[in-house]
Amino acid sequence: MDNRAVSPVVGKLLVAGLTVLYVSSVAGLFVGGLVPEYRTATGEELGERVLATAAGQVETAQPATDDAVDTRSRAELPATIRGEQYDIRYSNGTLLLDHPDDALDARTRLSLPPSVTARNGTWHSGSQFVVRITGPAENRTLTLGAKR
Repeated sequence: MDNRAVSPVVGKLLVAGLTVLYVSSVAGLFVGGLVPEYRTATGEELGERVLATAAGQVETAQPATDDAVDTRSRAELPATIRGEQYDIRYSNGTLLLDHPDDALDARTRLSLPPSVTARNGTWHSGSQFVVRITGPAENRTLTLGAKR
């Protein structure tokens, strides 16, 4: 008859143990599987949007004048993608987003007027994205860089 007092305690411990087991398995599922995949997918989408914004800024930076110019157009781009800084590079007609996680790298071809010579250059995240156009209408130079 002395065992009757033990049964409610054992029942409560069993319920508490099952609850802890359930919560830890759900937390493990999120931390180990779902959350990193979601962060990577979100990072890929953000990287593509950043690259599209930068490409649009570069392609529309050309001023509509026949005079010699020295203009700068700016775009606000995020300082980090998936918690890490990244670079945007221009090389041979292509704009490249270079991220430490290779799965987040992206590239796009640019459509520039024939009168524009684009210099190879790199912009590092964390500063303001600037596209500089200099020169006369028949021979303009485009440069990527940070706000100076």
